[in-house]
Amino acid sequence: MRILGRRYSAKEWARLAMTFGLLVTDAEIWSAINDQFRQRADHLGDLIRHESDRTIAVRNQRMGLRQNRDWMARITSLLAGMGVGIGVGVLLAPGSGNELRAALRNRVTAVKSNVGNVASGATQFRSEARPTGAVGD
Repeated sequence: MRILGRRYSAKEWARLAMTFGLLVTDAEIWSAINDQFRQRADHLGDLIRHESDRTIAVRNQRMGLRQNRDWMARITSLLAGMGVGIGVGVLLAPGSGNELRAALRNRVTAVKSNVGNVASGATQFRSEARPTGAVGD
């Protein structure tokens, strides 16, 4: 057989096969390979745990900042909305403050009297209702 321009004899191939067989079946070699795999797997596991912990810490920090910003944004929006509403109300008010208070007072009085009329009508209707002889009377 010829490999890379050199012809190997059957004896050399047999020696190569026996050497490979000894290497493959040697317990010390397998033990060393297993130890290296275990060490590298442990190291890789440590790296993964470290990166995972770091990622979780960064995520928690960002979530905390985002929650603080959300709270502050909501308060700012509320205050800005109140300011805009008050400003528009003052600019578009049809009368003076005394006139608006009087109109509001009259409106509340009218609503109060309407509610009183509805309540008295309901009690009058209730007193006019007669028992029908249904079960329980």
